[in-house]
Amino acid sequence: MLKMAQHSDHKYLTALRENNSRLLDELYRDCAPGIIRWVTDNNGTSADAADLFQEALISLHRSAHKQGYELTCPINALIFTICRNQWVNQLRRKKKEAEVRIVEAERYAPETATESAYERWEEEQLEKERLDASLAQLSPTCQDLLRLLGRGVSSVEAAEKLGMTNANTVYRRKNACLKRWRELFDGMNGLK
Repeated sequence: MLKMAQHSDHKYLTALRENNSRLLDELYRDCAPGIIRWVTDNNGTSADAADLFQEALISLHRSAHKQGYELTCPINALIFTICRNQWVNQLRRKKKEAEVRIVEAERYAPETATESAYERWEEEQLEKERLDASLAQLSPTCQDLLRLLGRGVSSVEAAEKLGMTNANTVYRRKNACLKRWRELFDGMNGLK
């Protein structure tokens, strides 16, 4: 089996093993800014990035103490890969936790949903009552005309049934009746 050559960044693994603060500071300076930028670009904070970077160094520290472990790639690429994988796993966990919170919130809030639906129904009933009351204030001809047209009766047929001259009269009268109905309805709702 072919053995890969040791990478020049292997010195950082040695620095981790021997607690060489000068090389570790250099590693921080070289790698941390890229990790911070990537994490903050992917829904994280600089504190999240610092934690990930620290976890990656701990992982590398463990690897540095394993017999025969050799670095065969740039250390910044390795640290980035470790941080990226850890961050993606954290995002997945957070998403699952959020989904569980939503399910639990829905589970314990059925009364709120029922009350909300009841309130909507009640509001619709009040609005229907106001519509009926304002319709009752219209002239009998307007009421009949709007009811006929509401049932889908044609303008020509409505003109015949109500004794109007033609469909144009029905249109003009319908518009006048609707305008008056809206004024009455808005007046009941305090909109005018």
